[in-house]
Amino acid sequence: MRGEIGVAFLMSTHQPYQPIRTTLRIFGMAHQFIRQGVEDIPESRMTEQPGTLVNHPAWTLAHLNAYAGLVLALLDDPSVPNADAELEKFGYGSAPVADPGAYATKAELLARFSERHERIAAIVADKHAEYFPRPSPEKFQPHASCIGDVASILMTTHLGYHLGQLNQWRRAAGIASKK
Repeated sequence: MRGEIGVAFLMSTHQPYQPIRTTLRIFGMAHQFIRQGVEDIPESRMTEQPGTLVNHPAWTLAHLNAYAGLVLALLDDPSVPNADAELEKFGYGSAPVADPGAYATKAELLARFSERHERIAAIVADKHAEYFPRPSPEKFQPHASCIGDVASILMTTHLGYHLGQLNQWRRAAGIASKK
């Protein structure tokens, strides 16, 4: 009986559970939801700050792009040579401004968002086993001990957090929610 169970398991068409696949699926879904949440916003409203909401769509995309650059840098990808400068300008603690000139155009922000998403997905799929166990940079140590922690947080929770803010912005701006 014991041997039969082992043979059945080996012959199964089901692959064993791999958390990285789940992380990449969540990352893909969040990317799609954020793109959909921005696509119908007119360029002229991308830096609007209705009511007390300051994180407008232009800043949100610039912020997410900056952190995507960080993930790529942590994985030794050279595609974002100015990742530190982007983080300084749009990272944690940065202040969104209503001036459209402070941001790339909506088309440029969305293109960068998609390009970096695709690159992260491919590189994480390829390098996670090697890179994720490595210690994270010292500035992340209090919250994330390894690169995998930093990357996973930024690929899932961070995107979801800003998707929620984007949806709040849409309601405050009077833009119908996406179905």
